[in-house]
Amino acid sequence: MKLADLGEQGVIELFKREFETLECASVLKSIGDDCAVIRLDGGDCLVVSIDTILQKTHIPREMTPEQIGIYAVNVVLSDIAAMGAEPLGLVFSTALPQDMNRDFAGSIAKGMAQAAAKHGTSIVGGDTQKAEEIAITGTAFGRVKEENLLLRSGAGVGDLICTTGEIGSAAAGFYCLTNKIDGYHGFIKRALEPRARLREGKILSKFASSCMDISDGLALSVHEIATQSGVGARIFEEKIPINHRLNEVARLTGVSLREMTLYKGGDFELLFTVAPDRFESVRTDMEKIGSPAAAIGEITEKNIRLVDEKGCETELAMRGWQAFS
Repeated sequence: MKLADLGEQGVIELFKREFETLECASVLKSIGDDCAVIRLDGGDCLVVSIDTILQKTHIPREMTPEQIGIYAVNVVLSDIAAMGAEPLGLVFSTALPQDMNRDFAGSIAKGMAQAAAKHGTSIVGGDTQKAEEIAITGTAFGRVKEENLLLRSGAGVGDLICTTGEIGSAAAGFYCLTNKIDGYHGFIKRALEPRARLREGKILSKFASSCMDISDGLALSVHEIATQSGVGARIFEEKIPINHRLNEVARLTGVSLREMTLYKGGDFELLFTVAPDRFESVRTDMEKIGSPAAAIGEITEKNIRLVDEKGCETELAMRGWQAFS
């Protein structure tokens, strides 16, 4: 059997079976969440995440070198945000072609440094290596009180399912690039310059029962939280927050709103669950930083369902971005 047959989750399970024997008492969470979590003294936790971006997979031709750096930093910091943590620093392994222009490489580094600084953190070390194509692997470290730690596994029946921001905008941006459609700079910027929701994550650490980032797609993330929490979910399609121009891109590309919002991914927003009586507090605090929050569904006892605008209820397909697929 090849890795393509296993899919991303199968590959993770393959490694997880071997790594579980190495866990120790200080490890609060290992494989299976946005970050690994290690207990520290004084009630603090160290959260650690790692992500790789590859030239053929993540870097379209239209992406500037600065945007490559911005993307690399925000991808890995998004996982720190999902844990409700504050970033402590980052290290990067950067593999670049030998014949790359010096200024191009310098601009990648500039984008990385500026992106880290915008989030109040910095790049503290790393490694460089030659390669046939660009490959950048980032590791981010964060800190959070154990009592405020957000995991994927805390959702309870009756909780609201919510998101930050607008969903589908990054997918629309990539479709505009692919189809050479002009006039949608905002969507394209969302695709090429994502922003990790660190401030939002810190707010959610006070209220949410579970959380994860939705860069791999909203539907896949709903399934992940429901599975890890041992519950079901019901998503109301018409409540998913979208930009008012998303319908235009859907018409121009022939790609449905459902495909862009639920399955394509690329949005570095947060999916979270919260008790109904705490949602208004979340929304109020989010409004103070100019970041909207929307309730799009509810946690149920079993089954993961999608309700369309006509009230028709069907199974929510477990589909999204997966490596090895």
